[in-house]
Amino acid sequence: MIKLSKLTDYASVLLAVMARHPHMRWAAHELAEQTKVPKPTCVKVLKLLTRAGLLVSAQGAQGGYALARPASEIPVKAIIEAIEGRLAITECGTDEQLCKMTDHCSIMSRWRELGDRVNAMLTEVSLADLVSPTQLQDRSHDRIAARQIV
Repeated sequence: MIKLSKLTDYASVLLAVMARHPHMRWAAHELAEQTKVPKPTCVKVLKLLTRAGLLVSAQGAQGGYALARPASEIPVKAIIEAIEGRLAITECGTDEQLCKMTDHCSIMSRWRELGDRVNAMLTEVSLADLVSPTQLQDRSHDRIAARQIV
């Protein structure tokens, strides 16, 4: 099973709140209170998201955290990679040198193909899609159909 860490889950919850109020600057304690994410964890996640360029932060009375760009321009893949690191289905998807079977593996190319499809889907789905009341399945199906026709 592919499973994302709790920190990635928290990141998506924090970003969803921020996406619903895109013109606000948020203090870490406000986000922690709003989302029920423990404050130390919230601070850690906000720093990771800022380092990844998904958030901007400012000090001072008018400071706080805000989205670095519109939610529609933040792919889910970027959120995951900000917390988890480079995304791959198998080890050989990140570095062939990590796998001792690389020289004689008959399915590596298929795993990479599958990984490419997952990456494409996670790139197409944005933070705005996550907070939208519209079902992702309906919207992504339309995108996939359009992509196959072209």
